[in-house]
Amino acid sequence: MIGLNLAENTMFLSGGRMMVSVLIVGQPNVGKTSFAINFANYLGVEKLKLLVRQPAGFLAIRTYQLEEAYEELVAVEPHKTTKIQSVQLKLPIGKKDKKVRLIDSCGLVDEIHSKQKIRRAMAQTLDQLFQSQIILHMVDLSQFNYFSQLKKIDQALYNLFHQQSGYKILANKLDLDRQERNLIKLKNLIDQKLIIAISALSQQGFTEVKAFLLENV
Repeated sequence: MIGLNLAENTMFLSGGRMMVSVLIVGQPNVGKTSFAINFANYLGVEKLKLLVRQPAGFLAIRTYQLEEAYEELVAVEPHKTTKIQSVQLKLPIGKKDKKVRLIDSCGLVDEIHSKQKIRRAMAQTLDQLFQSQIILHMVDLSQFNYFSQLKKIDQALYNLFHQQSGYKILANKLDLDRQERNLIKLKNLIDQKLIIAISALSQQGFTEVKAFLLENV
């Protein structure tokens, strides 16, 4: 791990300009980190070079093989991600590339969390939310039932950002059984033009995500 400060950090810069920030946000365990790793893989990344920002403010760089990243950074229990961690990605367009900073974040919940560490991590996510040019709001299709509505935090995010051009909802876990039905339920709750149905594991829908990013970078 290599310690950095803000003045030394150059990963945010592209051609002398601040790089466009793309924040993945949503509840815990919806697949944010899985998406970040597999989307990097989809774009041809072989080693994941993460810039990690601790809640205390200092920065560090960690490098992973993709399989190693998945084993260390993804877990079944909620709030595995307690830091802002980002990777620089190249979006190919013709003979050129557009660069973005894809940011993984701590999951947000409706209530005040009992652990101070998680509260600080969520505060860090909220701070990043208002600094990012593009918001990828991830929801878990498997959480919907017959009478389902959006959770309070998801509804709040939707209400706040749905009129902005750089906002999209990623409806994740389309690879699981019966999720097409839940996708229809989600489309009945919100503007379906804002939804991209994906599977973070199988990379389904990633072409549409890349096209959306290219339109807004």
